[in-house]
Amino acid sequence: MIDEGLSADPQGAVSRATSRVNETSRRAGLEPSLKLTAAFSDGQALHAVRYATDDHAPTLHTSVRNGGRCIVSEPFDRDGGEWQAIPPSSFVTMTADGMAIRAFAPEVAKLALAV
Repeated sequence: MIDEGLSADPQGAVSRATSRVNETSRRAGLEPSLKLTAAFSDGQALHAVRYATDDHAPTLHTSVRNGGRCIVSEPFDRDGGEWQAIPPSSFVTMTADGMAIRAFAPEVAKLALAV
């Protein structure tokens, strides 16, 4: 994702990298079948993505506790904590000031047509 501009545009970089994977599948004659849940940080913000090419994206949850924030694949307590499920096809950015959840839809690769 670094080659896709990760430091300047985290969501765009993940979108472009995901598009490359999907397009590579198509060029190989396969229907893309990708399940992606990932988190990464630049030291100031924590970014995460929840995406799948089908209707079964791996889970992702967030919580705010004792002034801190976390993001995990599954809630790690069974005490009925304040966990928020992140919707499929979402990109999350957490900072010290808050959290933003945006729609995530990989860019559609532009195919060159042979003439």
